[in-house]
Amino acid sequence: MLRRQLDVAVSTRALKNTMSRVFGVDNFRPGQEEVVRAVLNGRDTLALMPTGAGKSLCYQLPGLHLKGTTVVVSPLIALMKDQTDKLDSLGIDASQVNSGLTKAEADEALARARNGAEFVLTTPERLASDPEFVDTLKRNTVDRFVVDEAHCVSRWGHDFRPAFQELKAVIERLGHPPVLALTATATPEVVQDIVASLGMRAAQVINTGIFRANLRFEVVQAPNEGDKRRQLADILRTTDGIGIVYTATIKQVEALHADLSASGFEVARYHGRVGLRERRDNQERFMRGELKAIVATNAFGMGIDKPDIRFVVHYAIPGSPDAYYQEAGRAGRDGEASRCVILFDARDRRTHAYFIAGRYRGVRKRLAAKGLDGARFDQAMRAHEERRRSDEKKLEQMLLYAQSPACRWRFLLDYFDDPAARDDFRCGTCDACRHPPEWQIARPETATVFPRPADSPLPRPERHRRPPLRLGQRVDVPVYGEGEIKRIDGDKVEVAFADGERRKFKQTFLGETSV
Repeated sequence: MLRRQLDVAVSTRALKNTMSRVFGVDNFRPGQEEVVRAVLNGRDTLALMPTGAGKSLCYQLPGLHLKGTTVVVSPLIALMKDQTDKLDSLGIDASQVNSGLTKAEADEALARARNGAEFVLTTPERLASDPEFVDTLKRNTVDRFVVDEAHCVSRWGHDFRPAFQELKAVIERLGHPPVLALTATATPEVVQDIVASLGMRAAQVINTGIFRANLRFEVVQAPNEGDKRRQLADILRTTDGIGIVYTATIKQVEALHADLSASGFEVARYHGRVGLRERRDNQERFMRGELKAIVATNAFGMGIDKPDIRFVVHYAIPGSPDAYYQEAGRAGRDGEASRCVILFDARDRRTHAYFIAGRYRGVRKRLAAKGLDGARFDQAMRAHEERRRSDEKKLEQMLLYAQSPACRWRFLLDYFDDPAARDDFRCGTCDACRHPPEWQIARPETATVFPRPADSPLPRPERHRRPPLRLGQRVDVPVYGEGEIKRIDGDKVEVAFADGERRKFKQTFLGETSV
């Protein structure tokens, strides 16, 4: 096994030597060295890096330059196994401890953890429910506690897992080693919640941005089921390579799988009710490139390490921009041009509204069954109500994305408070940039329009100047309907609606206007 290097004052040259010798990588990707330095300096760190940016190297590389064990918490056993196998193949002592092991495998994994493995990968559930395992880890020096997919920590995140909330206590039991939290997506609200929930101290937040120039976002209006299916078949016929088709329900997976198969497409299905063996077989066929597409619910995708996914189609609108970026971002991890398409029918909103209602139905009864006292009961009810409103707000934002005439990338950058979000930002490749409405704001000469891949056939968009807005003017707002401008503050406008409600919007979200 590789020997640990004890000097944390490591030069860039030494880090690159390790990268080249062990991982076969010659240069850092954007943000990687900054995160590695923070880890080596013992800082609690939250790194926001897009899918495919090389988050694993951010803890694997410094782990080889630190004297103790790096504990890595992951929500997926399949991903854990993949990472452990890769580390073992590189001669690095790595152990995975989870419920997917046989007794013999579990005994061996615990023995390796007890003997001070370089990396120990496990689940939040195992740490929360097995104090003896935590004690085993405590006997060794834990030099870094890593939380992968850290958005799962936050109650405001789209993949919240209650067991992640127990990690703060585990970190304290281990003597609070420096914490590294990694995620591809987090709004400012989620960032704050991750830091607080993990008990991170003076956390250094490193945000490399979410923008990926090779992802080409599109929204295709499909007002009925027949049109959706025709549009989907056309995308599969005209787009080279393999992809993912996401649906909102298991019923949709089954119907689409049958329809596409009957049309001659080589497709497979994936959802929670498909047998384990078939799921594994279908995933392996997908990874080998034997399919045109896999039709799936959101149960498929996290931890899928296939760099050449050429398209991700959402047959129904996702429930939030957080979920959408995470899922669409599985395309094009090799940096090549890839399509991210939503087939939009406004009636799909009802499906997500039903899901949201279901998540919070019966909350009062469940909390009462726990025997909470009055104050704790009221606090818990308020927390659930806040989460429900947050889920509804995120669904509204997703509907705005689908109906906005503005640059798709600009919308996502604004939503995640990305450093690249500026008034003049235009990606130049999304459908809104390629085919802007007549009235859309003219692009200034200084606008940031990112270059497309050299083989892109897309023309440069021509933009037309929109008349300035005025107080009292009637405007059409996607999702909300018609309203009257009551206040103009820079690029933001306050609009009053017929029901008396007032909301603020960026000017680029507003539709056609009238006097």
